Amino acid sequence: MKSGENFLTNLLDRLLPNRAAPVLARVLKVHEGPGVDKYSCDVQVLKAGSLEETDQIISEVPINPVWASKENKGLYSPPPEGGVVIVGFLEWNVAFPYVQGVYSNKYNAQKFEKDKFILTDGKDLRFEFSDDEILLHDTNGFEMRFIKGIYNLVNDEGLNFEIDSEEKTFLFFNGEESWVKVEPDIITADNGKISAVLNNDKCSIKNESKSLFTIIDNIVQHVHDMTTNGSPNTHIVSPSDKQLLLQDKSDWAELMEA
Repeated sequence: MKSGENFLTNLLDRLLPNRAAPVLARVLKVHEGPGVDKYSCDVQVLKAGSLEETDQIISEVPINPVWASKENKGLYSPPPEGGVVIVGFLEWNVAFPYVQGVYSNKYNAQKFEKDKFILTDGKDLRFEFSDDEILLHDTNGFEMRFIKGIYNLVNDEGLNFEIDSEEKTFLFFNGEESWVKVEPDIITADNGKISAVLNNDKCSIKNESKSLFTIIDNIVQHVHDMTTNGSPNTHIVSPSDKQLLLQDKSDWAELMEA
């Protein structure tokens, strides 16, 4: 048995004299770019299991990009200094090390869910990507959400901004009483006390009890029906003036609505 093991060992020594299996290592320094061979770090090899430090230090170990393309396009996420990574070797050759990834047993993971791609700074900033939704949380309590043609932005104080590309609507709410909604044919603005509406070719301004249309309409009607007391006992507006007032009412009705 021993002779068989010795044979295999000698064979590997002859075929792969500089062979090395993947090792765990602690990141000592992360290099910064841009430039060729800049995306790398210096590491100190650890003993598997105990994670005791050894005397072996490997400098400028290339980091595997999460994603990369031509013309310097890529997604860069260098490991943190002090973090534990897995260092592999191309063809088991110690002359060609590279960082395979973070050692998950020593990584304190943020909140994550299956079927979601998540980017986070480990605190409040967070991107979430799923089949139907893109979600962004920022450090100021804002949450931005994209769901199948709907863009929504809210914060902790109730501020709400929404665009629906399918319904072609726009909504803004300030978190208190004021809001504005834009629809294909209608624009509505309301501050909780008074509202204004543009509806196709008409508009309205009203509060809880009164509307501008009703007030002006009543004024015109009152003038139309006005009489006076005294000598003579009754004074009636001339028919031509009444006709003009009725035309004013008609014009007003074409512009305003109750």
